[in-house]
Parts: sequence; C-alpha cells; structure tokens
Amino acid sequence: MGSTRFPRKMSADLSGYPIIDWVIRRSKQSKLIHKLVLATSTKTENDYLVERAKKYSINTYRGSENNVLSRFVEVADEEDAGVIVRICADNPFICGTEIDRIVALFLKKKSDYAFNHIPAMGNNYVDGIGAEVISSRTLNKIAAETKNPNHLEHVTKFVWDHFNNFTIQTIKAPVGLNYPEISLDVDTPEDLEYLDNHLDDRIIERTIPESFDVKILLGKINSKRGM
Repeated sequence: MGSTRFPRKMSADLSGYPIIDWVIRRSKQSKLIHKLVLATSTKTENDYLVERAKKYSINTYRGSENNVLSRFVEVADEEDAGVIVRICADNPFICGTEIDRIVALFLKKKSDYAFNHIPAMGNNYVDGIGAEVISSRTLNKIAAETKNPNHLEHVTKFVWDHFNNFTIQTIKAPVGLNYPEISLDVDTPEDLEYLDNHLDDRIIERTIPESFDVKILLGKINSKRGM
C-alpha cells in the first residue's frame, strides 16, 4: 500500500473491484496451492489488505516493512512449508492455471527456483500473469548469505544476481499468453488507466475477476498495438 509511485494502489478500483480482490480471487483458482497467506508489513496503512484477506478467509502474516525476505522465511517456518509460491499483489490478472503450470514444473524438476511471472529465458510470457516458486531451503540459503538491502527487499533478486549458483526453470507460454512485449503489472496510475481502458463494458458486463479470460484482454491490447 506504501508504493511511492502509486500510493494505496491495492485499494484502487479496476472495473468495479479493488486490485487486491482481483489478485486474491484469481489466485484462489489455483488447484496446486495448498494454502494462501497474505504477507504484509506491520504498518497501519496495510490494515486494509488484512481486512480484504479476512473477507476471503485468507490467513495473514505481518512483519518487517523493508526486509520482505524475512517475511517469507518466517511465513515458511510458521506454516512448515517446503515450497513457497510468490504471487505479486500488483498483478490483477494472475491466472490460476499458469500458477499451477509453474508449480507442477518446479515439483517435477526439483529445482531451486522456477518462474513464469515475467518474460525471461525465452519463455515468451506476458508480464504479470504467473508466479515464482522457491524452496524453503533456497529461501534460508539467501537469508543466511546476504544483508544487501536490495536482496532483502526483493525476495528473489539474490537468485538472479547469482544465476549460476541455482537451478532455475521456466516454461514456454501457451498460445494467447505469449506476448512478452506486454505488461499487465500495475505500478503507476497510468498502468491502471491503460488496463481499465481496455476493459470496456462488452468484456466486463458478464464476468467477475475469477472467471475473466485474460486472453480477451491481451487480444484487444495487441490489436490496438498493431494499428
């Protein structure tokens, strides 16, 4: 909620729902995530996020504002979780099916880290519909080896900065989601306006966040880009 570029963005309205509701409701569509936990800081401005999580019967954990890595380590310990799936709260079009695809790959390959939330390593994914998966062993390794503020704030940056020291996996984007040049992140008010402009009444009058087909949105964005 404390974003400098877009204060209180998680409460911002996107076609009738706050962004955090989009993220929660669409994440709940995953069949391979055993338990959802909203991890935020102890700052009072994040009380709103806790209330939204309670509305959907999701557990919450509150920890350090700047040491986000410590939040993940502590939640993993508290939940006795061997595998952690990180879902970005500024990705309203997160897809449960894509979360499950990367989780399944992670479990099959037994890697340290797997991702499909960004276009990288030739996966051709649109930015903002997937997730990151990391083992608790890897989280603890990172916590033990770094005090760099950037690594503490950005949970998986240490993995990317030490790419050759970890087994990293990704997966090719399916047809219809293979738009690496498009970002569906909401980092600024302009990002939100851009997405809202593509969600016209013909799309949203018959849908709710969890049943929204992101391929329709991507098709509209891509067609306008080609004009």
